[in-house]
Amino acid sequence: MKKVTLIMLFALFSQIAVSQDKFIDILKTELNRNYTVLKSNPVPAYYISYRVQDMQSHSIHVSFGKLLYNSKPRRQRLFNIDVRTGDYEMDNTREIKGGGQANSFSSNALVLDDNPTAIRKALWMNTDAVYKDAVKQLENVKANVAVKVAAEDKSGDFTKEEPEKYFEPPVQFKTLKFDASEWEKKLKKYTDIFTENKDVLNNTAVIEVELVRKYFVDTEGREIAENTHAYRLQISASTVAEDGMSLPLFLSYFALDPKDLPSDAQILKDAKKMSEMISALRKAPVAESYSGPALMTAEAAGVFFHEIFGHRVEGARLKKESDAQTFKKKVGEPVLPKDISIVFDPKLKKYGNIPLNGSYTFDDEGIRGQRVEVVKDGILKSFLMSRTPIENFPNSNGHGRAVIYSDNVTRQSNMIIESNDPKSEAELRAMLIEQAKSTNKEYAYLFDKVSGGFTTTGRYMPNAFNVTPLIVYRIYTDGRPDELVRGVDLVGTPLAIFSQVAACGKDHGAFNGACGAESGSIPVSCVSPTLYIKMIETQKKSKSQNQPPILERP
Repeated sequence: MKKVTLIMLFALFSQIAVSQDKFIDILKTELNRNYTVLKSNPVPAYYISYRVQDMQSHSIHVSFGKLLYNSKPRRQRLFNIDVRTGDYEMDNTREIKGGGQANSFSSNALVLDDNPTAIRKALWMNTDAVYKDAVKQLENVKANVAVKVAAEDKSGDFTKEEPEKYFEPPVQFKTLKFDASEWEKKLKKYTDIFTENKDVLNNTAVIEVELVRKYFVDTEGREIAENTHAYRLQISASTVAEDGMSLPLFLSYFALDPKDLPSDAQILKDAKKMSEMISALRKAPVAESYSGPALMTAEAAGVFFHEIFGHRVEGARLKKESDAQTFKKKVGEPVLPKDISIVFDPKLKKYGNIPLNGSYTFDDEGIRGQRVEVVKDGILKSFLMSRTPIENFPNSNGHGRAVIYSDNVTRQSNMIIESNDPKSEAELRAMLIEQAKSTNKEYAYLFDKVSGGFTTTGRYMPNAFNVTPLIVYRIYTDGRPDELVRGVDLVGTPLAIFSQVAACGKDHGAFNGACGAESGSIPVSCVSPTLYIKMIETQKKSKSQNQPPILERP
């Protein structure tokens, strides 16, 4: 009885807390007013949601020890309206075969104060416009269904989920304690290192602190107010080789609290090492096309898994008949070595002492983020799901995500790759060299740093990927020292490359970055160990035909 009473009191407190948020009350009032009318129209709206992001940020940009830009604290409040006509089985968002996917949403700016009249007017005007568009799109969907072949996937267009109410008190930007003058001094010190190296042609350092208060209300009863904040520091430098090849390098640091950023001494050490690497890359030989064994450091493997694996387990993508649906029919089948497991968990703020960029409590459809075991002991178990269902996966697991000015689709969060049979660095290197010798290779490759990549998942072009390495070494089988090379692109096809993954290391590193797929650039993370792959393929990197600068940098 006591436990039940406490639960009831907590639920009551949560509802009171939400109702005390003036801004949510304004959103609810206008949402309910508009829905009352639109659900009774000849073509009724069956669902409406209002999503708002109140964003505050401060960024500082420095180059070669000199201030480029100080944004000062800035704030903007944007909203997104989604209106659905039809019903859960078929609505206006269904893919138009031969003509893309139909969506009905609108994004715009809101006033920064909580003036009810101004806010409600903006919501009313945009809701009206989005509804009219949704009515037209529903007719297009019905016409398309009537004249095209039946859909392969018989699931509906929108999942049914239990609504939640969730409230976090507002956070003041000043509580983040961002000392702009101190950070300006730090950035100047970090980038001064590059002024001493005339090989470096371009250099910037950027620090940004961001605080976002997210609101979500919908006609199913969701009321959510959540805060996110982050500190991001990036240092970049680049040069151009004599043959015209551009050679960029990056240092990237992410933290939820500034005390979790590396020390000044460590960042200066990293910057100095990067400056030295810039000069070394200019002199490094250009690699030839290659197929053979390779190692990927933990950070590089994180980018690799994000690009090549992560996008292929995003549920909404698997519903489209234009998608290759690489893994859709492979649930219950092995897709990786039996010692490897992969989970996605947006609830994780850290993995060990590694802060994670892809964390959140609720996704952008108002669904609580859930831990999803996608691969267990090499066997594919599940997919990431938004409120777009696919056959055998009728519910969301909280992975509907989008920037505020885009419509939601299924996206990644925090990906964690683990092995129950990890190998030491020495063991991985020995396996690599043995494989290279057995295939008569003079050397194998080590991918140390990568900048990102892209992958194609559609049916109408080769289903391939391209990852862009920045620092690559040849590891010689005869014991010669490792050799730095440049001009390498890692390419291939997904099923072929995953069949060659052979072992994982004992270390873990993280790719904390932004993914720019269909619904815009969203924060993501991938934690991975070092990876040993028996067979990879590379091609020569493209390069400019322009000569490098004739004049020395001042």
